[in-house]
Amino acid sequence: MNDKQDFKEKTLGMTEGITGFNLCTYLMGLEGWRRGLSLTYYNKIDERIDFGPKKLNYFGRLYSLSSKNKTHYFFQSRGDTTTREAVSIAREKESTKEFLKKKNLPIIDGESFSKEVKNDEIKLKAQKIGYPLIVKPSNGSLSKGVIIDIQNEEELDQALKEVRENLGYKSVIVEKYFQGEDIRMYVIEDEVVAAIKRIPASVTGDGIHTIEQLISLKNKSREHNPYLKARPIKINKETKSVLKKQNLSLNYVLEKDNTILVKKKSTLTQGVDLEDITDSIPEGFKRIAIESIKAIPGLKHASIDMLSNDKEVRILEVNSSANISMHLFPTIGKSRNVPAAIVDYYFPETIKNRYNNQQMNFNYSHLLKTLKENYTDYITLRSIKEEEMKPRKYLITGENFSVKILNFIVKKALSRRVNGHVKLVNKNEIELVCATYKSEEIDWLKRQIKKYNKSKVKVNSLNSKFYHGVVNIGFTKSL
Repeated sequence: MNDKQDFKEKTLGMTEGITGFNLCTYLMGLEGWRRGLSLTYYNKIDERIDFGPKKLNYFGRLYSLSSKNKTHYFFQSRGDTTTREAVSIAREKESTKEFLKKKNLPIIDGESFSKEVKNDEIKLKAQKIGYPLIVKPSNGSLSKGVIIDIQNEEELDQALKEVRENLGYKSVIVEKYFQGEDIRMYVIEDEVVAAIKRIPASVTGDGIHTIEQLISLKNKSREHNPYLKARPIKINKETKSVLKKQNLSLNYVLEKDNTILVKKKSTLTQGVDLEDITDSIPEGFKRIAIESIKAIPGLKHASIDMLSNDKEVRILEVNSSANISMHLFPTIGKSRNVPAAIVDYYFPETIKNRYNNQQMNFNYSHLLKTLKENYTDYITLRSIKEEEMKPRKYLITGENFSVKILNFIVKKALSRRVNGHVKLVNKNEIELVCATYKSEEIDWLKRQIKKYNKSKVKVNSLNSKFYHGVVNIGFTKSL
């Protein structure tokens, strides 16, 4: 395996069952741990960690990374150099806009309305802003409740009822609709380390399948993407409305190579495609993103959401606890290892170890399950050494293999702290994968296996094979 190959390719199969912000948390922890840092996951807030209200659910997303000299605490992608004041400002969209306005940064015209303001009053003030409009919650996240391109008072009335009554967001923001591409940049101090474009969901015809079938096929293909598999294209009222405006229906067989939109929004809940544009985004837009971070006191790294029409941009949002895994798993373009850039920032002394132990892994899902079931406050993964730990694979051939010899191998491996797994392929073959710093420990394990002679079991040969997968810390067996 090439250590510097695309991160997306290296992590396939490692992230099974890990979704949402837990995916960010796992990938951040994995990055630091592979460099030789100690990793601790916490069950709850304690006196050492000042990350926000204790009533919030931090389980599985609160952790620390430690070297011999220092410890840094993290919540999702946010580290402890970001102050509570910065988090509070970024959480409230109107507060964010005020700080951006002070620095003359480009924001969208609009007004915030508290829960006490009636819909009729909002509609009157919306006329002064001018159509088309956007309605969104004052303190929402993940683009939930955002309704765009509202063309008239009737559509505004429907949008307000949806957001305030059906979704329960009583306080809302009404803004001028700025037509442009939806862009997210991740900034660490003076550098844009990743930029991605969120593209509204579309399908391309093959002349055989209906639009509904094409959506289903595309959702199936997204299952191979650790980030997008949890965000399928959902067929709902908006889908039907978008198709109707194109004089199409779900049962229509789309012509070969004809691409159409099936959603209007580029929000994450709408099944967007993600295109990495880090190398092509204009330097002027990058500078605006960097200045947006600097405009908020106590904010050192965060994501910036913008709309861009190639000539100008408008800042939509600053997110201090951003979901960074989208940058690692784009639909189109190069994967950007944002966790590595964040760990570089907090532990610059580990940059030299950035490509070490790329085949070593730990079972995050099992760790969280243990943390929850044992009712303990934290679990620590001991640091691994900075040196490279290269996994090896062997095919053991012989006669009358069963679970007994697997148990023997597991016991011997654990006694020498050899990591890996052993699998019974059939009664004549066993697959052994192991990793340790000392090659003599593996040589010792091989000798023990060759000497095994119980219950008519016979080991004939032990042959080395190429292995490019990952190895979990510990040693397990499978049948």
